[in-house]
Amino acid sequence: MTAISLGMPSVPTKLAERRKTRQIQVGTVAVGGDAPVSVQSMTTTRTSDIGATLQQIAELTASGCQIVRVACPTQDDADALATIAKKSQIPVIADIHFQPKYVFAAIEAGCAAVRVNPGNIKQFDDQVKEIARAAKDTGTPIRIGVNAGSLDKRLLQKYGKATPEALVESALWEASLFEEHDFHDIKISVKHNDPVVMVNAYRQLAAACDYPLHLGVSPRASATPSASPSRPRRSRRSRSACRSSSR
Repeated sequence: MTAISLGMPSVPTKLAERRKTRQIQVGTVAVGGDAPVSVQSMTTTRTSDIGATLQQIAELTASGCQIVRVACPTQDDADALATIAKKSQIPVIADIHFQPKYVFAAIEAGCAAVRVNPGNIKQFDDQVKEIARAAKDTGTPIRIGVNAGSLDKRLLQKYGKATPEALVESALWEASLFEEHDFHDIKISVKHNDPVVMVNAYRQLAAACDYPLHLGVSPRASATPSASPSRPRRSRRSRSACRSSSR
């Protein structure tokens, strides 16, 4: 059968030069530098339900996920981290909410990395020195995750709203606090409900620093009216699919 040309342009074999960054080690997975782009997702179970969380991690692993993030908003969740980190087939990142003590709990539990959103953790900046020391002693990378919905009020006053510049300034400020204590095992993410704003923020971050960047995409279709932080959905589908790379 003779192929019919549709006049479509050919896809280039190389879209762009890859940005060179620092490389960090998230458990067994290298992120940044020359490492391949890694695929990460997040569980939707209560982390304190160890069996359900490990079951979901196993399903994500079978689907090709290389790193998994679990939420840690309560002490019960923090108490479950050591068992989950030990039994998970892939590196576990603890997603910390509200209390700085959970950052230390995640590091002590042996999590492969810790994700912090300084905007929703009480007095986070005041404890960066202690967090940097604990993370450095154990070789635990820190992901700084800046969300448009929890930006510092001073940045909102300065820029008027959550602009790309505001997101970037917040992320770089938090990274600089860790740098003051000679801690550089960092990756950065920024989130905004407007993808154009988010993409512009990532472009600015790529030009301003050499940290690996984490791009997270949360499909709107995955949300349900009954879903809430206190009663997460029981679906075994992942909440989001994310990629960590040097781009």
